[in-house]
Amino acid sequence: MISAMGKRLNRWSQRYVPDPFVLAIVLTIITFLAAFFFGQDVQDYGAVERVSHLGNFWSDEFYAQAWMQFALHMVIILLTGHALAISKPVQKAIRTMANWASSPSAAALLVAIVACSASMIQWGLGAIAGAFMAREVGRVFAEQGRPVHYPLLGAAGYAGFLVWHGGFSGSAPLEINQPGHDLVEQFERLGYEGGTIPVTETLFSNLNLMVTGSLLVLIPVLFWVLMPRDTDEMRGMPEDQLDKDRSFLQVPELGPNVHPVVRLLESSRVLNVIIGVLMLGAVVNIFIDQGMAGWNLNSLNLLFLTLGILAHNSPKAYALAIADAAKGAAPIVLQFPFYFGILGLLANSGLIQQLSAFFLSISTETTYPILTFISAGIVNFFVPSGGGQWAVQGEMMVAALDELDISPHRVIMALAYGDAWTNMLQPFWALPLLGIMGLKARDIIGYTAFVFLITGPWIMFLLLVL
Repeated sequence: MISAMGKRLNRWSQRYVPDPFVLAIVLTIITFLAAFFFGQDVQDYGAVERVSHLGNFWSDEFYAQAWMQFALHMVIILLTGHALAISKPVQKAIRTMANWASSPSAAALLVAIVACSASMIQWGLGAIAGAFMAREVGRVFAEQGRPVHYPLLGAAGYAGFLVWHGGFSGSAPLEINQPGHDLVEQFERLGYEGGTIPVTETLFSNLNLMVTGSLLVLIPVLFWVLMPRDTDEMRGMPEDQLDKDRSFLQVPELGPNVHPVVRLLESSRVLNVIIGVLMLGAVVNIFIDQGMAGWNLNSLNLLFLTLGILAHNSPKAYALAIADAAKGAAPIVLQFPFYFGILGLLANSGLIQQLSAFFLSISTETTYPILTFISAGIVNFFVPSGGGQWAVQGEMMVAALDELDISPHRVIMALAYGDAWTNMLQPFWALPLLGIMGLKARDIIGYTAFVFLITGPWIMFLLLVL
């Protein structure tokens, strides 16, 4: 029954799911129209003036400096995660594990476990490691003449984006643990010294350990049962992907006229070790000085930059790995400004405030985390960025704590879970995986939509009882 439902959803997605960039444009138009007709902050203007204001809201945020800084932060996470994922140690581990699957169902289970585990460590690593794991498993089955449903492996490779916000790189929990964040005054008023909330109360809370821990079990099991039992329904790895070069990233030979010193510097692992050890020492020093309070977006990026440099054999090799990663990040860089424009329309027209006020008006201390989860899931579809969503929605979510007797960490994590939940319908962060695997968004969304339908009620149940 589960496999049949997944199959029906996949047929639906094949017919109705557009390209992610087309989706970004369509969502921009929908948001503009919604803001025009329903945005409470622009209703006092005439039609022409309203259009002018909304156009300014959109364009002001499209390339706003603060959002460009944020986008660079997110791209660095993706680049450093990708560069680490294509290093020889990680790739060798992926190739070894790809041979462990004894059946098509076990293959989907294995890919989901790897993708979710890697995303818990760092979402950029999960995005790429999950993709390579899915592609490598598909290759192993194809070379052995064994059937496996390749699009389902792609969906399993993307499943890590359902758990990432409860992992070590969760944007909202890390942002509020960073000194000088935007809501310092609000949290100081709630009794938090320095206005920061340590990750021990968010990422390492009993709530998150239970919610994210249970998802790490549930998600792979769902992909296990989603694998079609009839081999005629399976779609194998495309020939063009099977023929792709599997060699590790190769550093081009330097020309004969290059000075020996330059040749040595570019190809020497010693430089990587020296700078890597120094950078690792800086990371360790952060935690010696600050403890877990030092775990924020800056230290996260520094750590994974360090690990990537240490995992590659030379400075040139790491530079090439980052360049390779940039190709996968290109569609995201293209679409980020459009979603920032959408965010500007939502925030400045009053739509976000209206949505938050509505959920607050029907909330109690018991139901507010669940309604926060649902509202975050809705907003994520229009603003598919955990950090961006927290920036625009977090203040309103936290403001409600003055009226409701509820722990801030529950609200923060509920927002984080809602943001991650609708990633299973929003293919924005699947773009690198789709490029690596040679798939389209419509190939995987039907399966991830099924996971969305099952995991949403489960997360809400845990928010209610924990």
